Amino acid sequence: MNWTVLLFWGFALPVLASPPEAWPYWPEYAKTPLSEIQPQAWRTTDDVIDGWDWSMPTEVQPAPNSLMGLQRMIGLNKPIQKIETHFPVNAVTLHWINWRDIEPEEGVYRWDLVKARIEETRAQGSDSVLRILTSAKAMGKNGSYSREKGAAPRWLEKYDIPSHVEKEGANNENYEVSHPEFHKRYIALIESFGKSGIPQMLRAAYVGYASPSFGDEGIGPDGDPHVIERLDAWGLAFQGLENRVFMGGPSEYGFKKGFGVRRGFVEMYLYTLPDENIGQTIDENGYVVVDENSPVLRRNPFHGEVNEEYEEAWATAERGFRFGKTTDSFAYRYFCANLRLLQMRCSYVHNKDTIVPELLPFVALELGRTVEDTPDIWCFMRESYLRKYGAAKNWERWLYQRDSDGFETEPAVQIEHPIKMWMVEKNRSYDYIARSGKRIGLAIDDRWCGGKPVDVAIKITYFDIGKGKVQMSAGRQKRTIKLTGSGKLKTATYFLKNAVFSAKNMEYDIVFRGLEVEAVISFVRVIRVGEV
Repeated sequence: MNWTVLLFWGFALPVLASPPEAWPYWPEYAKTPLSEIQPQAWRTTDDVIDGWDWSMPTEVQPAPNSLMGLQRMIGLNKPIQKIETHFPVNAVTLHWINWRDIEPEEGVYRWDLVKARIEETRAQGSDSVLRILTSAKAMGKNGSYSREKGAAPRWLEKYDIPSHVEKEGANNENYEVSHPEFHKRYIALIESFGKSGIPQMLRAAYVGYASPSFGDEGIGPDGDPHVIERLDAWGLAFQGLENRVFMGGPSEYGFKKGFGVRRGFVEMYLYTLPDENIGQTIDENGYVVVDENSPVLRRNPFHGEVNEEYEEAWATAERGFRFGKTTDSFAYRYFCANLRLLQMRCSYVHNKDTIVPELLPFVALELGRTVEDTPDIWCFMRESYLRKYGAAKNWERWLYQRDSDGFETEPAVQIEHPIKMWMVEKNRSYDYIARSGKRIGLAIDDRWCGGKPVDVAIKITYFDIGKGKVQMSAGRQKRTIKLTGSGKLKTATYFLKNAVFSAKNMEYDIVFRGLEVEAVISFVRVIRVGEV
């Protein structure tokens, strides 16, 4: 195998040479303009199609607490554009505004400029999310920083505030935000913000700390007095609207106030396994499990990700070949990132580029759901291998596949990683995207339909390997998939009236039996039909 080494945030990442056909089940790399994206057509009769199926009944609308950032405006000068979509979505515009523009002179606040941006956005038919950038006194790279490009006010320089210690190659030279002179004036900024009336105009607002990259990322040392005072100031600014605040990192103190959290690296789609704050654990059998009593999920606040870095530039030497030397794998990573953020139960995503266009409308309808209001449930039968934890099986949303006696499965259909990710087990830089077995059993979360009759569509994405039949038993109803040996990835859809899924706990509600051949199944989705 040929190896090439690239540098990524200080890590040496060997690029795995793979042919373009290594990712054959996703489209070739191309960005689709937002105005051209349409949801995948919902069909009302049983059928089998080639490829994936992300369709949803036309009556389904986004969850009220869901948000999708589809436009980012940095600064105060660029004209706001109308977000044109042809699918249901709670779209928002993100405003990144520097503290130095808000408070050009100490004690003189220009909240009128921020209000004007929000009102301009509203006139274009979009709500707003605000991120005030505060910590960077200069921006640049590799120690060459420009004071003209900082986010913090220039007048702070007279207070002799030291710089925050950053690692080599940082994009920002940040102030030490815990310093009393900085902290005092930051608190005054947020107090003024709270009195401005702007919190009531927003769908959400970001509170961060300091970061070597672009933006006030992180939240600071959890429990430190100055961090608590910062969060208290935000709590007062959004009194009664605390669920509109989201933090740049986890803080139990902030969670208790009702604040949410936003990370921002989901394109490295295995990076938060496990993560107790968002309920991501791996059980003794290797299954990825979601704990809905975790600090974030039990309160169902703002819970977000950023799905970005699909520009052609990331496959160039200038950007360090961050995800490989070509864009061939980008559609696969985009696909995984979107499904992972839904598996994490996110309510928000900032989506930068769209390279699997049918997937974006699906994500817009899935964000912010709970088992009580989700229109569908699904199980992606996949497997990866993590350096510290071994196998990590399946991404699931209230539909669970588990092995048991007579229902043993094996991972199937290997997909290579374009690079070696640091959290992945050595020499196992690949995913499996299906499971194979003579019998495969899935359990529906008992809360979803309560064992009562329900009209559903069941969509089974499978690999047409071998010749024979796969029989599906769902409740007391049966359907049969005919295998032709084409080797293609296909999706079969079956409509069931008055289906009863009465099995308890992890007992099987849906069973696939391979007749003459093993079933090779990737994705199963169960959708309510005839309900809003």
